[in-house]
Amino acid sequence: MGVLAATMRLMTLTATKNDLEFRLMRITERMSALSAQIADKDEFIGDLDPENPNVKVLENEKKRLNQIERKLDMQQKMLQARLQQVMQEMQACQQMLGADIQSGMFSYGMGMGR
Repeated sequence: MGVLAATMRLMTLTATKNDLEFRLMRITERMSALSAQIADKDEFIGDLDPENPNVKVLENEKKRLNQIERKLDMQQKMLQARLQQVMQEMQACQQMLGADIQSGMFSYGMGMGR
């Protein structure tokens, strides 16, 4: 891979990495908010008489929030796996770029000595 192509690929990978990190941060924030909502539901349920009809409503809402939390957890794991792949590809690209630069410098230096 040439220096220009490696540099462009590295820039693309960096943008992808930044996007994935931002998406992971957003998911983490949403999961934290969901956890707080679930804790609030638990607290309300604990304060109510078990025979109160609102308990059933709160438990159903809590189940819905737990489902959303599980979906976000799955998305988070998929994004983390993709981020790991991108970072490995970035490392390989950086190594190729370094090798291309060294090779070019060596060739250039050899040409200058003639």
